Amino acid sequence: MVGGGIAALALVAGGAFALGRSGDDTAATDSTTTTALVTTTVAAGTETSVAPSTSVAPTDDQPSDEPPSVAMLAASTVQIQLLDADGTPICSGSGTVVDTDGTILTNAHVIARDSFCPFSTIGIAITEDSGRPPTLAFEADLLVADIELDLAVVRIARTTDGAAVTDLGLPALPIGNSDEVVIGEDIRILGYPSIGGDTITFTNGSVSGFTAQAGLDERAWIKTDATIAGGNSGGTAVNELGELIGVPTQAAATVDGPVVDCRVLADTNGDGLINQEDQCIPIGGFLNGIRPVNLALPLLEEARTATPMQFEDAAPPAQDPTFDPNDVIAFAPSFSLGIGDPLEDTRFVVSATSGETEICVWFNWLGVPDGTIWDAVWLVDGEIDDTYSTFGQIWDSGTDGFDYFVCAIDEDGFAAGLYEMVWFVGGEIIFGEGMVVTDEPAPVYTVIFDNQSSDEVCFLLYNPAASIDLGIDELLSDERIPVGESVEKRIPEGPIIYEALDCTGRSVDFDVAGVEINTEGQVIVIN
Repeated sequence: MVGGGIAALALVAGGAFALGRSGDDTAATDSTTTTALVTTTVAAGTETSVAPSTSVAPTDDQPSDEPPSVAMLAASTVQIQLLDADGTPICSGSGTVVDTDGTILTNAHVIARDSFCPFSTIGIAITEDSGRPPTLAFEADLLVADIELDLAVVRIARTTDGAAVTDLGLPALPIGNSDEVVIGEDIRILGYPSIGGDTITFTNGSVSGFTAQAGLDERAWIKTDATIAGGNSGGTAVNELGELIGVPTQAAATVDGPVVDCRVLADTNGDGLINQEDQCIPIGGFLNGIRPVNLALPLLEEARTATPMQFEDAAPPAQDPTFDPNDVIAFAPSFSLGIGDPLEDTRFVVSATSGETEICVWFNWLGVPDGTIWDAVWLVDGEIDDTYSTFGQIWDSGTDGFDYFVCAIDEDGFAAGLYEMVWFVGGEIIFGEGMVVTDEPAPVYTVIFDNQSSDEVCFLLYNPAASIDLGIDELLSDERIPVGESVEKRIPEGPIIYEALDCTGRSVDFDVAGVEINTEGQVIVIN
């Protein structure tokens, strides 16, 4: 999924996943010794244990052409302990050593100093024995941070007693090419989540998709079914060769929401409306994302010559407690097959054929303050598709604006069916916009909406039949349909539902039973 506003050329704060700490990224570190084993998640919901190693250093008898062992990977994965003025850990996360000089790549939110985690020093704890908690050994300086990417680079600067560091002895992971990662590829993740006790935890899974983001590329996030729990954020994600391909980040369905969230997505009581009277439908729980390492390369290059910096107020803005989702207005929707050139209107389409790999919904908006939580839920033939959907994002594109886009991406190509993007703001549905994907190109006809009612029409909504929502206003901001006049719209062949409203928002005419579009110049009379 991709979201972005071209007019302001702004990034989505936190990308597809919220920047604010979630789960146990901020849990205090317990220094109690434990004999917990390294935990391996072989498949979703399946865990096995392997015996702890007494040393995580590479062994001479391991062939160089074999993937590194978990113990070898653990040697390059550190726990970042944020220390108060007394040197006591108060928050924690994970990081990866990417250079033998002690350069460490992590999430920006892991080292965000705020009222929730008012730390004084960045501490670095290393794993000397995978069966024991990491040892706090060093302090690090922050070199580079990018809140939008949720990435940061720190470098070990001294020991915890202030002595200079001359020989770290920490192995660095080789950096891979995240652009070469493919769906279904195995992926391994290491970090220090509290659910794994106090020891390093290893999970295994596969790549389940990709998420784009405005201003970046179509691989702004790598989606995975591997477990990424609180504390794992900022840690290590490697491919089968043991190369670092990304930085794991955990995000819940909403920033402070439960593991399983739900939204009103269907007319469950059969009254013809989708509102608070209907039952909510679960939309899934924690969604796991990995920020591709290729996006970190400029930061790592900048860090080579950077001087230590302070990092404060890195948390995303808080949602306005007075915000009312009913004040949000979205209008002028369009579809495109990819982002395309923002200066070229030719990128917009009204139909698509199977095999396309990216479908984007564009719209203008009013009344969405920065800091507001929003979700983009994609449905295929009425069923929620978590692969395309993204939840719990933080709005940071301004209260009003033009040309925001949300995309679904499928590198294998979309199958034929009805694809809908339902936009939620503050937990409330704002609109759902749909397009039918067909195996063969669908004829597109000019349809005339003729206003023969007694009221001027200021809002016109239509969507493919079987959509859960009528969509958003298809008229431009200054476009009206006066009494006795008409407008033309290009609509692909097939049944649609529609509604026309006057300038007060009162319904003038609607048809939710379905009107078949099958003729050039077809007239739909509004009466």
